[in-house]
Amino acid sequence: MKPNRKYIILLAVLSICPHAISQNLNSAYFMEGYAYGHEINPARDYTHKSYFSVPLLPGNMNAATRGNMSLTNFFYKNPNGNGLVTYLHPDISVEEALKGFHKNNKLLSDYRYDLLSVGFHSMKGFNTISLAVRANVGATIPYDLFSLTKNLQNQDYDISTVGATASSWVELGLGHSHQITPALRIGGKMKILLGAAYARLNMKDLSLKLSGEDQWIASAHAEIEAGVKGFTWGEPETKEYNNPQKGTYQQIDFDNIDVDGPGLNGGGVALDMGVEWDLDKNDLLNGVKLSAALLDLGFIRWKNVLTAKNNGEDFIFEGFDDIKVENGDGTKFEDQADNLGDQLTDLYSLQDMGAVSKARALGATMNFGLEYTPLRLLKLGVLSTIRIQGAYGWHEERMVATLSPCRWFDISGSGSVGSLGGNLGWVINIHPKGFNFFLGSDHCVGKFSKQGIPLRSNYDISLGFNFPLGKANLD
Repeated sequence: MKPNRKYIILLAVLSICPHAISQNLNSAYFMEGYAYGHEINPARDYTHKSYFSVPLLPGNMNAATRGNMSLTNFFYKNPNGNGLVTYLHPDISVEEALKGFHKNNKLLSDYRYDLLSVGFHSMKGFNTISLAVRANVGATIPYDLFSLTKNLQNQDYDISTVGATASSWVELGLGHSHQITPALRIGGKMKILLGAAYARLNMKDLSLKLSGEDQWIASAHAEIEAGVKGFTWGEPETKEYNNPQKGTYQQIDFDNIDVDGPGLNGGGVALDMGVEWDLDKNDLLNGVKLSAALLDLGFIRWKNVLTAKNNGEDFIFEGFDDIKVENGDGTKFEDQADNLGDQLTDLYSLQDMGAVSKARALGATMNFGLEYTPLRLLKLGVLSTIRIQGAYGWHEERMVATLSPCRWFDISGSGSVGSLGGNLGWVINIHPKGFNFFLGSDHCVGKFSKQGIPLRSNYDISLGFNFPLGKANLD
């Protein structure tokens, strides 16, 4: 397999593996009967006395994809007939092909599955114990990369923000929320994290300077980290530098990568903190409540993280020279072109840098809620969510209307806008004594392609079964 194809495949794998941004059902943020409200704000109370879930049923399962790219950015109807063509097709204009891409294009994938969850009122508060599997992936692609592939011009291209990150872990959470005063409630959750897998691809300095009159300059500083138990790069490949004076070097051969069985490969801790302030009970504003939460403030220290880097040397191309014409003197153009390809391959060849231990922070999330209850049956709210995760961060503002026609049934509808686009959400929550089922989505899927692939990159689904017991005693 050619080296450049290996990198493309590796990036694709990193982009689809499970990774863990804490994805929660934000459309249920203002639902009092939602058993997993403590995952969105640990200060949240619960209307029943207790609840529990069992591993055989998805107590709380959420799968989501977020991004500002979609399938329609890459595929178009064939101008010359049936079927689809990519944005690289010559009959798709440059303006049409590039108009849907942003300066920084992101694609994020989240997954959460609660193996076990218990909530109960005791110690003058609400307590929770949960065991969950979480996973998340993030990928970033700059606009210049799409511009380069579609419209190669004599100009400079900065594609340094190409990157991908992936991690997955098991999480044990212990939470408690407490009514401090009639108007003020606080909560917190301690999380023990057991790392399963971690990987990161980072192109710190990837650029092409093609605007020079006499030469082109290409530079790349690439780094890959892989923290998976039993992972090895395998036997390296020995190559010769194009400059014979430099001798040989060894690079990673991705055909030889191996994983000797799964297992845990790290550990860490995280905290959730939350607060609710009922302005009505302070006689300040009737029916108004404010809330805030900080989630996933913590880290995982990964063991035996294998790293690989390139040498970071610039490549300077000063053009082809002494080209052989027919049977004359000189070197064939094809030979010089092949040599150019070999030199560019040297530019991003990765070399094993050994194993290290690395601590990586989780992507923290902040929630800020404003809730207004004009009627007992109706709640109106605004929720602002901010994901703090560097290049993979985002923000969203969501308006939510929640209707509770009886004590055991809630339904909500919501609309959102944010840095990754806007969408509509909904939740249905049924929770009579002894049984609870909820189903919802913060981002409706919308249209599908004929192949069954969502045309939008923002979509998710949340569902769960658990068993509430009794009515909560909030005195």
